[in-house]
Amino acid sequence: RREDMIKKLQRGFALSRKGAVDTVKASLFCALQNISFMLPVSMLYFLVGDLMGGVVPKGRTVYYAVGCAVCCVLLLLTTWFQYNSTFLTTYTESGVRRIALAEKLRKIPLSFFGKKDLADLTSSIMNDCAVLETSQSHFVEPLIGACISTVLIGISCFFFDWRMALALFATMPITFLIIWAGRNLQIRMFDRQVGIKLEASSQ
Repeated sequence: RREDMIKKLQRGFALSRKGAVDTVKASLFCALQNISFMLPVSMLYFLVGDLMGGVVPKGRTVYYAVGCAVCCVLLLLTTWFQYNSTFLTTYTESGVRRIALAEKLRKIPLSFFGKKDLADLTSSIMNDCAVLETSQSHFVEPLIGACISTVLIGISCFFFDWRMALALFATMPITFLIIWAGRNLQIRMFDRQVGIKLEASSQ
């Protein structure tokens, strides 16, 4: 099953095996970063509960001070790992992808390039590479990480307030519906754009 997932990522985003494995790792680090963002919120939840009780117990003062320091350290660490795993590995993989493309182009007969506008061909290839880079670093990995962290945070909310957890999970079907509708719209617009380019190149 793990191999199937890696192969699916390789086919879907034109990745090498190492790039697919790095994508999985980056998604997990994105999830960890999102979870670390919720730690200060949980601290605030307990603090508000104490304040609504009238006074903060003396023993809780040290707890909140140490908790704030731990939250800051965790935020810095998770953000550092998330940045390195998402952006640095993405552009490293982009270099591998561009080299692989150059190797494939090198094996194509020269007569093929004589029938094409080289400037347009180069622009299309570089634009596709840029789109893959942006989608991998800004959309794919954060989206997978957000799905993982949302489920885990929603489950943890049941330990605080079941109504808050239900409110969180109630919005998830609407969110996935919006993502699905936006995906289909983007596919149609992309197909239309490719059709326009093909018509222009044939003329």
